Amino acid sequence: MRSVFQPRAFSITGCTAALVICSLTFTTLAQSPTPPLPQTTAIAPPPTAKDKTPDKIPDNSSGSPSKHQAQAAEDAYLDGARLVGRNDLAAAEIQFSKAIKLNPSNRDYALALAVIHERRITALVQQAGKARLLGQKEKANTLLAEASLLDPQNDIVTEHLDQGTHPAIFHPEIEPWIRDSPAPAGPITLLPKSDPQSFHLHASEQDVIRQVLSGYGVRAVFDDSVEHESLRFDLDNSPYTEAVPVLLNMAHLFAVPLDSSSVIISKDTPENRERFERMLQETIYIPGMTNEQMDELGNVVRNVFDVKQITVDKISGNLVLRAPQETLTYINLTLADLIDGGSEVMIELKLYSIDKSNERNIGAQVPTQVGIYNVASSAQNLVTANQSIVNQAIAQGLIPANASSLAIALALIASGLVQSALLSSTLGFFGGGITTTGVTINQNPTFNLSLTASETRALDDIQLRVADRQSATFRVGDKYPITTATYSSGLTGSASSLAGVSINGVSASSLLNSAAGSAATIPEIQYEDLGLTLKATPSVQKSGAIRLHIDLKIEALTGGSISGIPILNSQQFTSDVTLDDGETALMASSVSKSQAASIGGLAGLGELPGFQTAVADKDATVDSSELILLVTPHITRRRSNLSAGPRIAINLPEPPS
Repeated sequence: MRSVFQPRAFSITGCTAALVICSLTFTTLAQSPTPPLPQTTAIAPPPTAKDKTPDKIPDNSSGSPSKHQAQAAEDAYLDGARLVGRNDLAAAEIQFSKAIKLNPSNRDYALALAVIHERRITALVQQAGKARLLGQKEKANTLLAEASLLDPQNDIVTEHLDQGTHPAIFHPEIEPWIRDSPAPAGPITLLPKSDPQSFHLHASEQDVIRQVLSGYGVRAVFDDSVEHESLRFDLDNSPYTEAVPVLLNMAHLFAVPLDSSSVIISKDTPENRERFERMLQETIYIPGMTNEQMDELGNVVRNVFDVKQITVDKISGNLVLRAPQETLTYINLTLADLIDGGSEVMIELKLYSIDKSNERNIGAQVPTQVGIYNVASSAQNLVTANQSIVNQAIAQGLIPANASSLAIALALIASGLVQSALLSSTLGFFGGGITTTGVTINQNPTFNLSLTASETRALDDIQLRVADRQSATFRVGDKYPITTATYSSGLTGSASSLAGVSINGVSASSLLNSAAGSAATIPEIQYEDLGLTLKATPSVQKSGAIRLHIDLKIEALTGGSISGIPILNSQQFTSDVTLDDGETALMASSVSKSQAASIGGLAGLGELPGFQTAVADKDATVDSSELILLVTPHITRRRSNLSAGPRIAINLPEPPS
């Protein structure tokens, strides 16, 4: 048998050699307008269809060309060399042909035409080979046909035309990267007659099966395991696909094709299945998988489909299987759904948060407490309490010696030597002499007219791309350390129990006290995620709707603490919702509002109309918070439209008779 791989390798070698010839030749042509013809060469240009070799250049018997024709031929030759540099081989071949026609006596023109003609054919063959590797058979055939028109007798073109007639193993429209190669022998296909037949037979198993199969044009060969029991078979107007399976099930047999018109019949046992059932080998290419994923796929094929002959090539990403044809079909469908059958969903979430705070303080703060005191008595007490300072002031002449107690007290307060509320909180005096009485208040009147308002708006626009039935987590914020417990390291004990005990002349109790004093407090820290944490799990249903499981948590500090441990403000939302593609749903809406007001003033008078602002102070605070969550899912990739797999026949055990 002629190998189809050797000519292809020879063709590539020939193309490479032709390219080398062309590049060397035209480098010389570009350097010299009139290149000399080499006297000896190792490679002669191949013959063309027009037989334009240097040895068969037509001789100009009528004489040498004119000066004008020679110059025109030289110009055409140079134009052709420039076109070769631009890789325009067809136009270059026309110019070289023109140069030969004008001056056929110049052998350089003929040599250039022969080489460029061969290079053009080689380029067409290379383009055809590249198109064939990419699965573009029509383009490859067109390029080869063009090369064949240029030179039908060229060995390279003829060789590639022969290769193009071989069938391919793979479908190029499915796997264009697989190069054409001879197809190995596939499973044997039985070709029975399609006409319905009727049977009314009562004989041994082998005779009944032989007559039924012969009715459909199939020859039966029996294994030794087939018994010679009596069998009755009655069936009317049934095709082969209905009659033969019924007959084989009745006799507990199975058939394996030997060729297109004969089968071998054997008892249906696991041993016979292993002996006679034909196994097919298939290589399933699964690129881009990790070693763990390849092991999982291999386990699925091995355990679910009971394939014992399987090789998992983790480096190249291949699964090499040996199994019956039907089993391989089911494995391909299952792996296609597992690898590329899942959907992908892009979840768009918008979280709106609005916080408002408004505080007003309007009114007047009037004194609410009034007191009286005897001025003379209070002044005398102040002088008595500061007698030493009074004596020094009198000695220095700052205070007259015969001044009254009230004058002395006022002088001390005015000089700043004594601090007293005698004048600072006194509203006025009444009475006279020793009965002079002062009136005090607890505070000075103030008027308030203030407004403090704040508004905070936050928009979180989150987009997650998640595979079908997979979970995705989005977290933004900080990790805040919280001390949950503390413990001390060091020695503890009773120093009294070690009284009188010494170590190397040093008291043991002092050593214990020094060690206990160096104890360290070690905290136990727990980090809390402050901010926003979102978990989403989509599920694409058969109808195209998307079921979403959303778990949202917002956590922040409140500013307060209990026993040194901060208090956290946590908002958590968990829900399931089903939406169509592109539909928006309001999943969470939280509104909270708090109001607080306080009134301070004179009892009774501050409650009367007209006096609420004049003699009362009102402090009002309003806090409001709103939280809105909008969810919009989009299907970015759909799974396969196959809603059900193939029907697999399972041999169930027969019920007991």
